[in-house]
Amino acid sequence: MSPARLRSPAGLVGPLVLLALVVLPVGLNPFGRFFGAEIFTWALYAMGFNICFGMAGMLSFGHAAFFAFGAYGATFTVLYLARDPWLALLAAVVAATALAALVGFFAVRVVSHSFVIITITFSLVLLLLAQSQNEITGGDDGLIFPPLTLFGSGGPALATPLVGYYTALAFMVTGYLALRQLSRSPLGLVFLALRDNERRAMLMGYEAQHYKWLAFVLSGVVAGLAGGIYAITHAQVNAQLFDITVSVDAVIWTLIGGAGSVVGPAVGAALVLVFTNAVSGWLVYTQIPVGILLILIVLFFPGGLAGVWRVWQARRATA
Repeated sequence: MSPARLRSPAGLVGPLVLLALVVLPVGLNPFGRFFGAEIFTWALYAMGFNICFGMAGMLSFGHAAFFAFGAYGATFTVLYLARDPWLALLAAVVAATALAALVGFFAVRVVSHSFVIITITFSLVLLLLAQSQNEITGGDDGLIFPPLTLFGSGGPALATPLVGYYTALAFMVTGYLALRQLSRSPLGLVFLALRDNERRAMLMGYEAQHYKWLAFVLSGVVAGLAGGIYAITHAQVNAQLFDITVSVDAVIWTLIGGAGSVVGPAVGAALVLVFTNAVSGWLVYTQIPVGILLILIVLFFPGGLAGVWRVWQARRATA
């Protein structure tokens, strides 16, 4: 970030928010810290989904499968191979990458609603398999393993609220920086070109299916990494991670935060999760106000909160 940008008020927002998130656990109780780790994990998942939807223009309702595959890949590694969190995360990425490569091979060969149907079908099939194979996946009851430690047997446990908070925060920030770099790279610009005008991009010599498949796989990789982080910070997984509502959540968060913006989906995830947690004590159906907010965003602010921020910055610069 340039010194001139850091001196501007808008350029200070990111560093100040990061500083606030670093010191925030001091004033939080254990539940608040645990909930913070949840938000960071789901925010990373939403940013990964945004590669497929916001950058490459492919609406997927099957990303829950990649998240769940990553979570189960990490869990199986811990249970059957080694109690190493880094090896577990590597297994999560490998498992999600393999599944995304397979699903993407078929999905990118169709367009529009057919793409959506294929992603939903794969996700539902995997959900039914996970729920039926209780001896392997644990079904809805799930699988539990002893909490992992960061640095050998004497290190802090990842499932404790404070360690889980900073672990999830570190991965979210790292993921944000990597995805921001991707959005500005030549590859990211190709994804944007395919989203805005696929025919024109093909006329320029880009093979649409190849780059769409690559965007789909990269999106699945980040979702799988988020699933692995979920597993090691919770020390448990269950078949409900395959549920289609997990995929729908990513769509909602991205639309509210701003599709195409790197940080927008993370902001959308944080806002919705904080809101639903705040009103869950006195409101049974928390999805209703979230749905109303989504409708208002789509109607009046199609660029999401990130679009509102960009408009405000443009008006301020003009003034």
